[in-house]
Amino acid sequence: MERQRIQVYADAEMKRRIELVAAKHNVAVTEYCLDAIRQRLADDEMLEAAEVTIAITPTDESPATLLAALRAVREAIFADREGQFVDVDAALDQTRDERIDELIGLR
Repeated sequence: MERQRIQVYADAEMKRRIELVAAKHNVAVTEYCLDAIRQRLADDEMLEAAEVTIAITPTDESPATLLAALRAVREAIFADREGQFVDVDAALDQTRDERIDELIGLR
């Protein structure tokens, strides 16, 4: 398959971080970026395949009542997590590192 060039611009800090992580995993920056893009595409395809839908049922409740109910759900989730927000970036980084280790045979 013929490879074609794409260009990605990043600020200096992002470029530095990418170079460090690529070096940590002993891969070229290009390969690291392509792996990240492949993973993102796979995630998007998986979500599309799942056809996630949220059923909406008409209600006579006022917007203020619905907003209060949503706030109650948010508070319940926050309490369940013992006051901690989900650190999505850390979770993704950990998952990505584990997958890379798995692919290169470290796990």
